[in-house]
Formats: sequence, C-alpha cells, structure tokens
Amino acid sequence: MIRIELQRAALATCGLGVALHAYTALFKAEGGFSTFLVGLVVWSCLPYAVAALVATRGKRPAIALGAALGALAGDLFMHYSVFVAPKGSTAALGLLFMPLWNLLLLAPAGAVVAWALARWRRQARSDF
Repeated sequence: MIRIELQRAALATCGLGVALHAYTALFKAEGGFSTFLVGLVVWSCLPYAVAALVATRGKRPAIALGAALGALAGDLFMHYSVFVAPKGSTAALGLLFMPLWNLLLLAPAGAVVAWALARWRRQARSDF
C-alpha cells in the first residue's frame, strides 16, 4: 500500500517539474516558439522522465521520489535565480546546465537520501 502511495507521490512530483518547465517555456521565454525551445523543454524534463521510469518500473519508488524532489529543488532554485532575482546577464545560462546538474548530482543525491531514510525507517520498525 505504501509503495503505491510513494509511486503516486513520485509521479506527482515529476508532473510538477514538467509543469514548471512548460510554464517557463510558454510564459517566460522570449522570442516565441522554436525548435531550440522544444529541445530545452525536453532536455529539462529528462531528469523527471528518468525518475518516473524508476517509479513505475523499479521496486523502490521512494528512491524515485527522492530523485524527483532533488531535481525539483534544483529547478525551483534555478527558476528563482533566473526569473525572480537574477544576479547577472548570464543567469539564464543556468537553464541550459541545470538538467545536467539534476541528472548527475541533485537527483542522485535525493535518491541516496531517500534510500537512507527508507532503510532507517525499515530498521526502526524491525527494532520493535
């Protein structure tokens, strides 16, 4: 039962990440529709696609939830630093590199934290 709830939470988190990138592409991007913009949205959604795949195909959806939360935290920070409080003219370059950081650092870090919490929870339950 909890596995299904974790799977739903992971998929919902992935949906929030995709919605953030769709919002950015539709309402924040300048210059209108372009193939570059489509490619950027697909590139930006890749970490969430991986997390959704792990959530639906894997045996541990908690790890997928952690990965999706890590990627979402990074994307929210980048959205804030580019659109709300930019610190320079090159702040928008972060939008290009954030998916790579999500794939290589933030999503795996979130997955490790979720794995450790799930392991700790299982161990605490077995102590009783």
